[in-house]
Amino acid sequence: MGNEQFEAARKAEAGYHSNFYQNNELFASGTWMSRPMPMVMDMLERLLAHKEELRVLDLGCGVGRHTIPIAQRLAKTNSEVIGVDLLDEAVDGLRKYAKEYQVEHIVQAVKADVEHYAVESNYFDYIAACSCLEHVSNKQAFMEAIDRLQAGTRTGGIHCITMSTNVEEKEINTGKEIKPLIELNLPTAEAIAILEDAYKGWNILLQEHVTQTIEEEKYDEPTQFRCELLRFAVQKQ
Repeated sequence: MGNEQFEAARKAEAGYHSNFYQNNELFASGTWMSRPMPMVMDMLERLLAHKEELRVLDLGCGVGRHTIPIAQRLAKTNSEVIGVDLLDEAVDGLRKYAKEYQVEHIVQAVKADVEHYAVESNYFDYIAACSCLEHVSNKQAFMEAIDRLQAGTRTGGIHCITMSTNVEEKEINTGKEIKPLIELNLPTAEAIAILEDAYKGWNILLQEHVTQTIEEEKYDEPTQFRCELLRFAVQKQ
């Protein structure tokens, strides 16, 4: 993807999410952030079976779909939960909801681009990157981000990754297929191959992909976003 296309995709995604966060409350019924993804909470419980206090990083956290439930689960421990997002609306929203749900004592909201976020070495027990890594500029940036996340993870730590692959978009009213504006649109098989290669030596806990469709208002006309959602969870040995 050329720089101009990347900037257009980034602008469209930012506009869609900013508008969405402004018009929908966290955990609003009928929205994609009505509840956390079960796998995110399942992997958290897997860690808590052996460790009481955790350092958690939620990349592309938005207003806290996962950050807040994770923090609620860890609220009575001396844990740390860092949520990172590029958008002001997301970071401000996360701070608001952390206060509203009384977890501001363990939640830190950070404004940063995931592609350039510096992860402290050997620091985190749990890193969630949900619908996040497909928004980097290219495959090299994707692999470099994974390298940084791995270096920042302690032995026994878990990575929980979901990403949209094989993305297709069409106008709802006309059925017309349009070229998807997403920064990194990998074929599912290629994304799996990259992850499997990058995580050699880690224990794969979950690997699957499911077809997902979401109606969006990202362009002038309402569109249907369709993808193969890849779910991938691994543990450092």
